[in-house]
Amino acid sequence: MLRVAICILGFLFGLCGWGFPVVPLVTEPGVPSYLSYVPSLIESAQEEVLVALSDLRLYQEGSTAPLLEALTDAAKRGVEVRVLLERRGDDRAAPEQLAAFNFLTQNGVETRWDDPEVTLHAKFLVVDRDVLVVGSTHWTYSALVNSVQVDLAIFSPELAALAAEFFELLWAGNLSPQPVLPDPPWPKHGVLPLFELPEAGLHTKVIPVLIARGQKSVDLLLYRFAYYPQYPNSPSNTLVKALIEAVRRGVRVRVLLEGGEDFPDLAQANRLVSTYLILNGVQVRFDAPGSTMHAKCLIVDDRDLLVSSANWSYYSLAKNVEAGVALLDAERLATSVASAFEGLWDSAFPVP
Repeated sequence: MLRVAICILGFLFGLCGWGFPVVPLVTEPGVPSYLSYVPSLIESAQEEVLVALSDLRLYQEGSTAPLLEALTDAAKRGVEVRVLLERRGDDRAAPEQLAAFNFLTQNGVETRWDDPEVTLHAKFLVVDRDVLVVGSTHWTYSALVNSVQVDLAIFSPELAALAAEFFELLWAGNLSPQPVLPDPPWPKHGVLPLFELPEAGLHTKVIPVLIARGQKSVDLLLYRFAYYPQYPNSPSNTLVKALIEAVRRGVRVRVLLEGGEDFPDLAQANRLVSTYLILNGVQVRFDAPGSTMHAKCLIVDDRDLLVSSANWSYYSLAKNVEAGVALLDAERLATSVASAFEGLWDSAFPVP
């Protein structure tokens, strides 16, 4: 436990004034940014590729083939490739999931299912402990081709090494360490690694502070946002409160959610929270039918940026394994993602 805590504390302050390259990967239907970029990144690997995913599938139509083949080609040229996948507690996997698992193992990739008692909802990969790709994209047809996703490719050996350490804990099934972050105020240009183990509470600690930093605007892309009136201390209720407090001090707050047309439970949760937010001055829209708003991205004042795998719901914030990163005072990067937000907002629908 102590080793993990010291690592994260040291990393945060060691990267003040960061100047490493960050490539935003904003995927939209017809704009497969992740699928166009990540296979070539894997192809550049010389020593190691580590992948942790909530879902991975192999289809006859081949949408995930560039990623899977990049992994197996790397293994064949001597790169150590390991892949960790979510396995549900009922021990069932879809045929396409089993096909992907078998394809990797039969082609030299060491592949494991995670502990079925814990939900691996993270989506990240580490290349040569030099590059980290982290965000909302799992490796399925819907995610890669027909969804809105936000990921970051971060060229930082320090952050990549920390992500690799996180991966090793997951690979070993060691979920007992509790990573910590120092209390704010955080330094200018700080980097906050949100490698979340169950009960760690990193997202719940960071997000309200980021929202409170906002003076002009708070923009949020999210797949699932849950508000629990019967559980006032639930972690996501804290985030609802932070958004409303921002409105009350004069900040423009916009939330773009998945409409959940094909998932009644999701639609009900998002409609409940959207009603409550609208009644308290937050602007809320649902994405256009026919695509999936799967991103989990927060932009504050076109300056601070948080990209993650975590939805704003109880299980995501308290029980799941999640992965994200917050970059402070990252104006150029945040502005780039904010531009994509504006296009998505303009094409979205007000909540009826």
